[in-house]
Formats: sequence, structure tokens, C-alpha cells
Amino acid sequence: MRTDVVRRNTRHVKDGRETAGGYSFPAAMGNELWVHHGKPQVGKAPIADARLAHMLNVPVGDLVMRRLRVTGPEGEPAFQISTTWIHPRITAETPEVEEPFGTGPGAWIDAIEAMGHGPLEWLERRRVRMPTVDEARLLLIPVELPVWEIVRTSYSAKDENAVDVTQVVIPGDRMEEVSRLRRDASARWPHQDDGPDGPPIAPR
Repeated sequence: MRTDVVRRNTRHVKDGRETAGGYSFPAAMGNELWVHHGKPQVGKAPIADARLAHMLNVPVGDLVMRRLRVTGPEGEPAFQISTTWIHPRITAETPEVEEPFGTGPGAWIDAIEAMGHGPLEWLERRRVRMPTVDEARLLLIPVELPVWEIVRTSYSAKDENAVDVTQVVIPGDRMEEVSRLRRDASARWPHQDDGPDGPPIAPR
């Protein structure tokens, strides 16, 4: 069940021991050890997507630090493509964001917070769309299969501006979003005789 809870990420092993670093965002349940499908790509690239550039508040086409990872549970097909675009002001003050694996699991996020931007806050947008040709190739799926796109923006506690924008792309047949519904006070049961809906219909 997808929630809005962010946890400390313990899906890492360092020197044979479970290690915490960074955060575990609610894209998937469980605490499995995920592996990289191919080497992570880290370096400056033009941010061509106008939607993502707007969220990060940088001009379209600017060279921006990009961290691209294709990951999933060990022994299974790739579960997701995760592409993080990091604002240039953050790259300038936090060199750890340029290292493929940081200085340890999740350390580049920890380093950003340690520079005075913590605690970060996050806003997510979710939609279903068709994959690009490159996305289908990385995920080994047909281009006819829709994907989930989750875009998460991190905001600094120092200046409240965007720190990074992460786009997560998941094959549509590998994700089912489940939400538990809650009753508002106006929908409480038993219904009230003097409520907006009039006398109760369901038996008490």
C-alpha cells in the first residue's frame, strides 16, 4: 500500500552489513536490497524537459547535474528508472552529488541536508503516460506499455527553493497503487438526524 511516509533507507549493504543512508520514498513496499541494472550515470546534461526545468526553476536546455539510475530487486527485471536533476547552486556547494555512488549509500542526499538545507520537504506528482523509446529500452518493455511517472521535488529548509527534481518511471504492469480511504467528519456513521443528509437511511 502506497503511503505518504518517507523512511530512512536501510535497503543497502556495505561491507556485508545493513547500512542506512538517504531515504526510502514510497514508490514500492518492502525493504528489499535493490541492485543497479547497469552503471549509474552521473554528470551534467541539458535538461530538455520543460516541465522538469520549470519545477527546478532553471532555463530549459541548461546543463544540470543529472543522476540516472536503473534499479530493482535482485534477480528481477528492472523496476524503475530514477533520474534526479540537481539545482546548480546545490552542485556548487555539495561535491558529493557528482560521485556515482556518493561516499556511501544515500550519502549525497545526506550531504545536501548537512549543508544547511535539511530537513528537506517533498512534493510529488503522479501520472500515467506512454514511455519514450529510451525508457522502454532501459526497462526492457514494449513502447506500447504505459508507465507510471512519479515526479518528486525536494525543497530546502534554508531558502524553501527547489533542491532537486527526481523523475521515477515504472512499467505500468509492475505497480498497483492502493489507498486506504478515511471518513470525513461529515461522513461519520451512524448518520445524524440533523445532519446535512437528513434522517439516517442505514439502520443503526
